[in-house]
Amino acid sequence: MQDHVQSSCPDVDVDCPNSCSLKVPRHTLTEHRESCPEVHVNCPYRNFGCSVQDKRGKVKLHEDAAVSRHMLLVLRSNSDLEQQVEVLQEEALLRQQDAQTDSLLLTGLQKRIQPLLKQSSCHEHAVSSAQRNLSRQQDVLSTVQLDVQQVSRGLPGREELEQLRQSLDAVMQEASAAEALREHLGSLEENLQRHAGLLDLHAAQLSHNKQRLQELEATSYDGKLIWKIKDFKRRQDAEAKGQPPCLSSVPFHTGRCGYKMAVKAYLNGDGEGRGTHLSLYVVLMPGDFDALLPWPFRWTVSLSVLDQSGAGNNRSLSFRPDPASKSFQQPAAESVGNVAVGFSSFLPLNQLETPGNGVYVKDDTLFVKVKVETSGSEQL
Repeated sequence: MQDHVQSSCPDVDVDCPNSCSLKVPRHTLTEHRESCPEVHVNCPYRNFGCSVQDKRGKVKLHEDAAVSRHMLLVLRSNSDLEQQVEVLQEEALLRQQDAQTDSLLLTGLQKRIQPLLKQSSCHEHAVSSAQRNLSRQQDVLSTVQLDVQQVSRGLPGREELEQLRQSLDAVMQEASAAEALREHLGSLEENLQRHAGLLDLHAAQLSHNKQRLQELEATSYDGKLIWKIKDFKRRQDAEAKGQPPCLSSVPFHTGRCGYKMAVKAYLNGDGEGRGTHLSLYVVLMPGDFDALLPWPFRWTVSLSVLDQSGAGNNRSLSFRPDPASKSFQQPAAESVGNVAVGFSSFLPLNQLETPGNGVYVKDDTLFVKVKVETSGSEQL
């Protein structure tokens, strides 16, 4: 225990090893050394040029006594540092300028190198293409040489060449004959086209004459007409789609030198009867004897849908012309006809197509009759 107290106990007070007359706990000796006045230390301004080294207490006295000297050392040191900073700044500026110069040089070199790199790439591509072309040309040359060798082996003799020449002459003669034949065929084709055009004209005239003859055969001169409308359903469906909007009968006359008229039918209805009724109209047309006839037209007109059942249940409506209406004035010679007059709701479609008291559509055929009351009127 005694040894512990004398040699190692940290809490025992011991004399300062530097003989400063103080006793301190053993474990604080290291801390005490940092403040012991007997320890030799350097002047705090040693870094600024002061070389004094002595006991801490005396150095403290020296520090208080040499303030002016220490300030001069600090100022001198600061002046040296400022000079060094200026030198370093100048060196940094020079290096920055050198770096800028080097950067400009590098940029210029890059600009000069880029075209060279492109040219180098183009040259490499051209060289590669030239090498490929050369290789192909060599292959072609080899093939041609082989072909020449084969042709050289297979060249015919003089007799064979003479036979070939004779064959060629014969072929040329045949070609000349074929060319002459082609020219002759061309002339025949032109004549054929001209004759075909004439035939088309004759066919059109014949068709017109045939239609005119049919109209003349169907035309009546007693003020009556029975109009047979075939393909009723197909025509009605086409009319519902607007193709054509209406049907027109052949013209008829009230006499040999009488009024010229026609009937118009809308199988799917017109105006107020559109989609619900059969519409029938009469139209006055320009005739050859209009200048000799009295105007306006004044005769009563009857329109009928005929019953095909044999029961005679015809459906009829009639009207007397309105002398003030333009529809009954003399038609203009250059016109197709006056405005048609009649009945937009002549007969409901459901009665027309559904058998009841009469059969009006049979075998897909409808008969329409028109009659002009000419009795008691003077004829030309």
